[in-house]
Amino acid sequence: MGVLKVTNLTKRFGGLVAVKGVDMTVKKGSITAVIGPNGAGKTTFFNMITGVYKPDEGDINLGNESLVGYKPNKISKKGIARTFQNIRLFGNITVLENVMVGLHNHLKGNFIGTLLNLPQVRNEEKAAQKEAYRLLDYVGLAHLLNEEAQNLSYGAQRRLEIARALASKPKILLLDEPAAGMNPKETKELTDLIYRMREELDLTIILIEHDMKLVMEISEHIIVLDHGEKIAEGKPLEIRNNPKVIEAYLGKSAVTHA
Repeated sequence: MGVLKVTNLTKRFGGLVAVKGVDMTVKKGSITAVIGPNGAGKTTFFNMITGVYKPDEGDINLGNESLVGYKPNKISKKGIARTFQNIRLFGNITVLENVMVGLHNHLKGNFIGTLLNLPQVRNEEKAAQKEAYRLLDYVGLAHLLNEEAQNLSYGAQRRLEIARALASKPKILLLDEPAAGMNPKETKELTDLIYRMREELDLTIILIEHDMKLVMEISEHIIVLDHGEKIAEGKPLEIRNNPKVIEAYLGKSAVTHA
């Protein structure tokens, strides 16, 4: 059963068609990869699912509900969270505070309550700190909770972004190039974390990734985009041997000599 269904998704920027007529059905509890050469439309595709861009055509359904026209904060409340290709952390605040930012959608306290320092607000703040610490511990960063985010290693910043995304209590987690800039040890730790999140948190995971070793190892289903169009879809072994995919990445000569 598909938890997320995308139909005929299309986005234009002036005369450029960045994504054209893409269909995708994602099963609950699965790990799906969206791959393709640079400029294939992968991040634009993610941006439409998360409400950053409104599609020019097509539909995005979470269960039986269309998400088209919803703003990112409402889509987050519906249960879709993401990380970004370019890390978007608040560098000058602590690791703990960065995760607490991700909890704001679930806090009930208002501005007046905060201003008056009401007991309910104080209790909610303590609970938020406790939950943020739990999430940091989950991704292996609890020992760095008071460190400024800008001082973390690249791999640790990626994991902090994941912890902040988890703070919104998602059903579906979109990871945009999570292994970018990581060394082999960090990539292995990321792979283990993705498996754990799927199994222990009952998450459905969709990732954009250029590390083909990681993609082939971790994905159960792969969708390939090229120039905004879906050119292939299937299991890792099918994608690895698909002539259209080989051509998209390596050129026609690679297919000829394959």
